Parts: sequence; structure tokens; C-alpha cells
Amino acid sequence: LEVLAILPPEETAALLRAELLARGFQESDDGSLTRQAEQTRVTVDPCSGEVSVKVEARHEASAERTDTATAYDDLGPSLDLKEAKLRATLRAELEAKLDRESERHQQQATRELEARLAELQPELGAIVNKITRDALKVKAQQLGSVTEVLEDETSGELTIRVEV
Repeated sequence: LEVLAILPPEETAALLRAELLARGFQESDDGSLTRQAEQTRVTVDPCSGEVSVKVEARHEASAERTDTATAYDDLGPSLDLKEAKLRATLRAELEAKLDRESERHQQQATRELEARLAELQPELGAIVNKITRDALKVKAQQLGSVTEVLEDETSGELTIRVEV
């Protein structure tokens, strides 16, 4: 998160922590804040502003194939050699099939992650805007006596009058 350095980092982190908790995030033992929804986990470090989004996707795959081959003991390759070659061919075909399926599921998980990020962007922007407004209000109080605060929700404009 790109939060302006209006206040010292500790105070900004406290404002961010409070806003995230108000939005349903849970505090972890390491101080980060996490929100889990379905297979998506959003984690924010309030000190650094780092955001991590993870989507869990699980898929089990199995493949099976049978084939037949004819081998003659008196001519050509032996039965053992023919069987080994057939096994190797089948194994390569099955591995290729599983690789394609794995790639397809990886692409699906990537699309899911991109969709979650697109949904999350407006909320993260709103959080940054709220933190910035709150930090400006705190800084104004530190500078002197706040006589007037005007906020326009539609335009996002904030006017603070301070008597020094």
C-alpha cells in the first residue's frame, strides 16, 4: 500500500491496523492482519504496507491407459524389451496428459487470483484514502487548534482549518 508519510510510521501503522480490523481483518501472532474469504487469503503487514493475496486451488488428477502389443520370441525383439518399450511410451503419454491438465488448472487459478485482485483494488484504494484523511486530521491537531473540518464524500475533498 502506498500511504503518504504524513505521520511517523508507527502512527500510520496504528491507523492502518484500526481500519483493517474495522473491515473484518483478523490480527495474526506476527502482527499482520488477515482476511479469509472462500479460497482467497488477503494478508497486510501494517508496518510495511505490504499486501499479499493468495488463492488456494486443489485438484487431484489420475490417468489410466491400456494398450496391447504383439511379440514373438523367435523373431524380433523379446517380450521383455517390447513390454518395456510399451510401458515407457504409455508413461510418457500419461505424463504429458497430466502436465496439460496441471497447466490448465494453473491457468484457472491464475485467472481466479487476477479476479480477486481486481475486486480488492477499490477496497485497498478506499483504505489508503481513509488512512490519509485520518493522518491529515491527526497532523492538523498536532499543529494547532482545529477550527473546522469539511469533508466532501463525493469528490474526496478534505479541508482542515487550523488555528496556530
